[in-house]
Amino acid sequence: MEESGIDAMRVSTSNVHSRWNMYFAVATPLLIIAIVMLTQIDWYQRFALVVLLGLPTVVFLFFVDPYSGDDAEALSKSGYRGWCFAVLAVVCLIAAAAINPSVVFVQFIVVPQLFIAFTYWPSLGIVTLMNCGFIGVAWVQSATLYGGNITDTVVESIASVFFSGMIGIANDHLVEVNEHNMQLIGRLESQQEVIRHLSHQEGIAAERQRMAGEMHDTIAQSLTSVLALSRAAADEMCDEQDRTLAMKHIRMISAIAKESLDDTRALIANSTPAALQKSGLRDALQRTLANTEGEDGPTCALHVDQNIPELPLALQVAVLRIVQEAVTNTQKHSRAHGITVDLGVTHDLQQGGAVLRLCIEDDGIGFDAASISDEQANATGHGYGFIDMRRRAEELSGGFSCVSSIGKGTRIMVLFPIGEQTQNILTEDASL
Repeated sequence: MEESGIDAMRVSTSNVHSRWNMYFAVATPLLIIAIVMLTQIDWYQRFALVVLLGLPTVVFLFFVDPYSGDDAEALSKSGYRGWCFAVLAVVCLIAAAAINPSVVFVQFIVVPQLFIAFTYWPSLGIVTLMNCGFIGVAWVQSATLYGGNITDTVVESIASVFFSGMIGIANDHLVEVNEHNMQLIGRLESQQEVIRHLSHQEGIAAERQRMAGEMHDTIAQSLTSVLALSRAAADEMCDEQDRTLAMKHIRMISAIAKESLDDTRALIANSTPAALQKSGLRDALQRTLANTEGEDGPTCALHVDQNIPELPLALQVAVLRIVQEAVTNTQKHSRAHGITVDLGVTHDLQQGGAVLRLCIEDDGIGFDAASISDEQANATGHGYGFIDMRRRAEELSGGFSCVSSIGKGTRIMVLFPIGEQTQNILTEDASL
């Protein structure tokens, strides 16, 4: 499972704490051994130093650090455990200083523990209080028979507080930066999750739109043809003289149904349309026009230039679907007597290269294209095919135009760039 940024930063912080704990676990006994071995005191005093110097580190490692952040307060990062540790550390080190003043150096171990357990100012206050205790012990010893150098203790304590404050500032700054970065990473991951969700939804919507377009261009058109042919066959069966024509229409219904079944299977498999699998684009267009023409349909003519290069499969699918949609709309709405489909290659100065030109014309009743609103164009059963044809053209960087007027038929013109760069893009396109 992929690790998030926040989890990675938490692991990094945990690793830093582990290194500190290793330092405490190794440095504390070494320092205690050095102080005890180099000090000329009785055995019971040596034992007392071992207990007093080792107890704060043991309590920190097992009682404070594992719970840091669980019971965090405004001052203590580990709640009451931190305060108990602070009291214990101050008392133990001051008591140890009364036995041997050199224990002041143990602060190099205790001070980092305090800054881990507390925020900056409480930590610095505890360090200052502890060094005031060292000065007090030195003052008492200098005023008694034990003797002692209070000046050295004062200088050492001031230096200890100063450097502890400097180190604490750096440590506190790193903690703040780390927390800020964790917040930023959290926001970034949240935004990325939203983006992933939106991208997923966009992908679903695009796939639904693609499926709707494919179903409209295949199943819906086939069912329209089947419905028209079945009605004609039903009327012809009532007349003895037209039964031969009715049987021809029934065979056409069977052929259309079989092709529609093949298209449905190809759609489910997300593969090439069945008409293109069986043969090339020219034959697929010819069969489409033949099915449209039938016995009583409009006369259809197909003109394909001989100099058309090998077209990418995605472009062939787009041309076939646009022609299928256009002739279906003509058959249903225009009452045309003739349909002409012209496919060729021309040179377009604006495109700067070769352009595949698809022109579909009919001599039907036409319509006023300017009077159709966007709502009407998107209405169910009216303009979906028009919108779908434009979408298919634009998906392949093509241009789509429709010119029509009442009583003067309709002409649909689609231009596809087929330059080298466009061919490479279309060849890599797997979305059909």
